[in-house]
Amino acid sequence: MEVRRRRGLSLLELVVALLLLGMVGSGVTAIVATSLRSVRRQAGRARIQASLRTAVTIVASELRELGSGTSSGDLIAMEPQAITYRAKRSTAFLCRKPAPRVPEITVWSDPVYGLRPLEAGRDSILVFAENDPRTSEDNEWHHAMIVAVINGPACPGPARGIRIRLAGLSSASLAGVERGAPVRGFQATRLLLYRDARRTWWLGLKEYRVGSGWSITQPVLGPLAENGLRFEYLDASGRPVGDSRLVAAIGVTVVAQGSRPVAAVAGAGGMMSDSLSTHVTLRNRWPIRADPDP
Repeated sequence: MEVRRRRGLSLLELVVALLLLGMVGSGVTAIVATSLRSVRRQAGRARIQASLRTAVTIVASELRELGSGTSSGDLIAMEPQAITYRAKRSTAFLCRKPAPRVPEITVWSDPVYGLRPLEAGRDSILVFAENDPRTSEDNEWHHAMIVAVINGPACPGPARGIRIRLAGLSSASLAGVERGAPVRGFQATRLLLYRDARRTWWLGLKEYRVGSGWSITQPVLGPLAENGLRFEYLDASGRPVGDSRLVAAIGVTVVAQGSRPVAAVAGAGGMMSDSLSTHVTLRNRWPIRADPDP
C-alpha cells in the first residue's frame, strides 16, 4: 500500500505569506489610526465650538443690560481685552412713592428678579423716573449707591417690602419717581482675558465690593488663544469710539483653542482653534445702521 506524504509550506512561501499579512495589518492599522485621529479632531472641534458658544452667551448676557448715553452710564472702563461695567444683578419695583426729602425707596419683596437680592456695600441701583407722564422725552434713570437694605412690612397693606436707603441721589430726583417704578440693582464687574500660573489664557471675571476692593480673578471659560478676547466699542453709526457716553454697541470676539497640540493642525505641535463674534446693542442708544456712512 502506497502512503502519500502531504507536502508542507516551503520557507519562501511562509515568508511571502508573512509579508502579505504584515502589509494587510499595516493598512488596517493605518486606517484605524486615521479614523481615531479624525474622531479626536472632531471631538476637539466640538469642544472648542461649545466653549465659544458658551463664552459668547455669557458675555452677551452680561453686556446686554448695559446702558449708556449719560455720564452715569453702566460702562466704567473700556479696554481692547477687558471691560469694566455695572452688571445687572436684580430687578424690583416700588410699592410706594418715595417720601419728600428722604433718600430712601421701598420695593416689594416679591417679585424680585435676578441672580440675587440687593446687598448694601456691594450693589448700586438705577431708579426709573417717569417725571411728566404726558411725555416720554423726560424719562430717565437715576443712579445711587445702597447704604442699607431693611426687610420688613413697609409696603401698603399686608404686602412685605424692602426699604433701601440711598446715597448720591437728591430729593429732587426722587420727585419724579412713582409707585411701580422699576429698580435695577448693579455690581461693578470686570470681564478680562488673563493668564494663569500654567500660562494658559482664560476668560476671567472680577467683582468689586465697597471696603474690600476687587476680588481675585475667577476663571469663567477656557482655554483661549493669547489674543482670545477682544472688545470693540462702536457709536450709533458703527464707528469705533472712545467716549463711553457715545457707545451704542459692543463687538465681542472670542478665540478658543484646544488644550493639547494637534500635529495635523498648523504644523507640528499646532493648536486647534476657532473664533466667534457678536455685537451687543446697549440700552438708551440707537441701533447701529446696517450701512454706516463712510
